[in-house]
Amino acid sequence: MKPAAEYQIVRPGLAFWQGYDPGVKTDLCCCAFETADGLVFCDPVPLAADAMEELLEGGTPRGILITSANHERNAVALARQYGIEIWANAWARGKIAATRWFEEGEVLFGAEAISLEGFAAGETAFWVDGLLVVGDALINTAPYGFSMLPDKYCDDSKLARESLKKLLRFPVLIIAFAHGLPIVSQAGERLAGLLR
Repeated sequence: MKPAAEYQIVRPGLAFWQGYDPGVKTDLCCCAFETADGLVFCDPVPLAADAMEELLEGGTPRGILITSANHERNAVALARQYGIEIWANAWARGKIAATRWFEEGEVLFGAEAISLEGFAAGETAFWVDGLLVVGDALINTAPYGFSMLPDKYCDDSKLARESLKKLLRFPVLIIAFAHGLPIVSQAGERLAGLLR
């Protein structure tokens, strides 16, 4: 996969970038958010060296959070390059090259982990300071728009729909996706409208 040439600042302390993966024939998206201890990457895709250097001017890499067993992406290379750990849901153990494991409800780098059953192994959303980071459970890409992952890609679509209701307890201001552009306007209202 060719590295993304640039990143976008969604809000202060939150960067987003995407790149096309010919292997899966779709755009892969990711984000990085600043914490008091440094920068945390979520489902990282490759970023051009000069863009990464610019991104890191404000902080030191702290860790990598993975939202799904399908989202290892550039995590291993990034972890080696910066000497940081890869965190994944214990439910995905044996299916992804993580170095640390977490359980439902744990807080990592200030982000609460929310396990989303019914999707692929390890499917997790993270909530931190109004930001909701989702993997495959929710998408915001053509031709579906903002929607739940289509049933044909779910392990158990009924359970998946039910598990998504966990997200309604969080005050969401921004949603960042592994597939699709972030939602920055009325994100909480749109999420509630989709899931109720």
